[in-house]
Amino acid sequence: MARVVGTAPGAVSAFRQLPARARDLARAGLRAVHGPDGGGRVTAAPPRFAGVLEQPELRTELGRLACTEWGWGTLREIQLRALKWHRERCTFELVMETTQGHYSTIAKVFDDDRSQVLPTMDTIRRAGFGAEAEFAIPRPLAYFPAWRVLVEEKVPGSSARETILHGGASERAAAAARCGQWLARFHAVAPRLGKPAAMEREFTRFATWRNQIAGFGEPFAAKCESLFRRLQAAAPLLSTVDARAGHGSYIPEHVILSDRRTVTIDLDECDVADPSRDVAWFVVSVQRLALTQLGSLQALDDVVASFLRAYEDSSGPGAAAHMAFYRMLECLHRARRDLVKRVPPVAGWADVMLDEGLRLAPA
Repeated sequence: MARVVGTAPGAVSAFRQLPARARDLARAGLRAVHGPDGGGRVTAAPPRFAGVLEQPELRTELGRLACTEWGWGTLREIQLRALKWHRERCTFELVMETTQGHYSTIAKVFDDDRSQVLPTMDTIRRAGFGAEAEFAIPRPLAYFPAWRVLVEEKVPGSSARETILHGGASERAAAAARCGQWLARFHAVAPRLGKPAAMEREFTRFATWRNQIAGFGEPFAAKCESLFRRLQAAAPLLSTVDARAGHGSYIPEHVILSDRRTVTIDLDECDVADPSRDVAWFVVSVQRLALTQLGSLQALDDVVASFLRAYEDSSGPGAAAHMAFYRMLECLHRARRDLVKRVPPVAGWADVMLDEGLRLAPA
């Protein structure tokens, strides 16, 4: 059974609460296996996140749960490996060596409280996405509010991203179809936990993206202004949206092909939204892989077609009716990241994304 362990965090950041030894270990940092999407340089994970997992009190709790609730035996040693990080969170592989063997888990350290993630995952699993299901999510193991740490099972298998990039044509098509089928199943039966955000309120954030892109001058300023105006004109009214459970970041990297099971990870941003958004995220993410890894936005169009065909065949009519709008929006988002978030900026990629967004815009 998944557990929330301990008390809610106070106002002081987790790093500042560390004992001296743990702070020293945190400052030493950990190295990631690979860099950010698009082949960016390999950098050290933010050391404060590693330091949280070095705290003796947290390790004591992990040892207690491993022995008394998970049936893994007495904890001997913990090994950490940073997998992926953002400004506000970091994901680790956390391997526990016990008297009964080695057990791999995923540990996520957050800057803010994410106590809602564990019960959300439990609810989704009970709705038909559990251990024996063909379409599933990981088993959440524990959440520690005092340290803002979520621990869940590590799902064996390869990511759809790897198959899409390195598999043959039939393997790519099969992987894309499984991704489309998982998402259709999720949109159809997963519980709707929350309320959808009103699109008009979101445009304040989108305007910030536009302004940041425009700061890089031409041709970006004119293109992002045109794309933003077309987004405003194409925005779906909330009354026309059949909101469903939303993954929030549905991309090939987050889909694990585990034998016959298709398991989607990273439900930290799970919400209620227009199902077209998740579909568009996946499509643009595949295009980004094509652009950044293969040199052309169209290089994986066969994968996009297989994904969309599988999703549409497994969904009700009109489930992705607003996909063009969300693809346009994600093109603006990715162009902003190429210019603002990458060091140095990759102007060529940003230009391609803005052109793609404009191509998708209704006449």
